[in-house]
Amino acid sequence: MNKITIWVLNIVFLISASVFGSHRETEVVKAVKLIKNSVINIRTEQIVQRDYNPFFNDPFFGEFFGFKKAYKTESLGSGFFINSSGIAVTNYHVIKSASKIFVVAGDEEQYEAELVGGDEDLDIAIIKVKNIKNITPVTLGTSSDLMLGETVIAMGNPYGLESSVSTGVISNTNRILNIDNTFSSFIQIDAPINPGNSGGPLVNLDGEVIGINSAIYKEAQGIGFSIPIDVFKRVMNEILQFGKIRPTYIGMLFDETKDGLVVEQLDKKSSAENIGIKKGDILYKIENMLIPTKNALKYILKSYPPGSSINLTVKRGEKFYTGKIKTEKMPENYGLNLLNTFFGIKLTQSGDYVKVLDSSIPAYLKKGDIILSVNSTEIKKLSDINETIINNIYDKNIFTIYRNNRIFKFELFF
Repeated sequence: MNKITIWVLNIVFLISASVFGSHRETEVVKAVKLIKNSVINIRTEQIVQRDYNPFFNDPFFGEFFGFKKAYKTESLGSGFFINSSGIAVTNYHVIKSASKIFVVAGDEEQYEAELVGGDEDLDIAIIKVKNIKNITPVTLGTSSDLMLGETVIAMGNPYGLESSVSTGVISNTNRILNIDNTFSSFIQIDAPINPGNSGGPLVNLDGEVIGINSAIYKEAQGIGFSIPIDVFKRVMNEILQFGKIRPTYIGMLFDETKDGLVVEQLDKKSSAENIGIKKGDILYKIENMLIPTKNALKYILKSYPPGSSINLTVKRGEKFYTGKIKTEKMPENYGLNLLNTFFGIKLTQSGDYVKVLDSSIPAYLKKGDIILSVNSTEIKKLSDINETIINNIYDKNIFTIYRNNRIFKFELFF
């Protein structure tokens, strides 16, 4: 190849680069440019009260004087804006118990934020950043059409530094994990997500957010997990309106057996009864997800708040039946009615306490007992116990009661 040919090729290359863009600007680079200014760093402060004994840890002085000392702790995470009014998304564990929330946005300025609401089981939280302008919100994609091997980008803003980027491919579109005895569904990628990136967006090559990165699974080695964005989209308006996800009513209760969740109670005129579900049916799938346990059911229903429509499949004998039911808000006093229906427990308000009027389980609960707490929630009113029960129907409920100057605990399962 002579010098003239090389010179001509160089000219062609330069012209091509100026016309068509540098070959360095890959699809990943283009996607990062679209999303970069939407990613935020989140720093939280929490005031923790701890026992403190200045008398050489002598237990007598510590118990007698009751010294306590306040400590300020900090944690870091990431998030991203979903609209131009300062609403942003992160993981619930990033802002849990925070007394103050601070955000560093794309302009590198620090702003204070407040919690709008969220859900610990789903590990999703929404915050509002105050007094910020020139916001670039993300584009929310969908996690319903993910492809194995698809290139994705995990972004965050850890440690107050410039945006952090890691790339990988989707290795599982619906990885089911059991974390702290809680059922969770994730997008699995072959790139690790560090704690500082927790709450940041998982992005496809079109620059759309398809997941919320989570570093809560400590056993992960060289892999990362993200909450599917469709889960967030289903609960977003619920959290914005109510600050939480209201418990969902489907008109059925289940017995957890080796064969699966067997329909134990079917409420009259419920959506479940209306589509032909019967007692003894085994709940097989909800939205094509296997539901083997009550924990799994509790998690899935959290992501379908009242007013949603869900496809479910039940097994009856050797046949499978599929139908669609509409989730509803819990009927009035549903928790109190369950206590009466299952255990013959009738309660009454007695001053600042809730007292037992009758019970069919005297080995655990007797007439005259006072309900102090359920699941560590202090009980002062009948509405307290009703709300606590409906928020935890598909799990054990731990009662703390007072009787004859003694305190007892026992568990009830629905």
